[in-house]
Amino acid sequence: MNRLSNDPRYKGIAVFTVDYDTGKDVLREWKVSQRATLLAFKGKTEKVRTVNETDPEAIRKVFEAAR
Repeated sequence: MNRLSNDPRYKGIAVFTVDYDTGKDVLREWKVSQRATLLAFKGKTEKVRTVNETDPEAIRKVFEAAR
């Protein structure tokens, strides 16, 4: 995540981290029910949602969906 968020190709992408234990309002709003959930939005539209993803290529695709 850090490497991708610092990559110039993804310069315009904002990355937000929500603590699963303290961010219940945000998690409820985005309908996140599991830890380690990644969401990609383009504007206000959700484009991708993954859970427990560790494969770097799959995570890169999440970033690509937000471009």
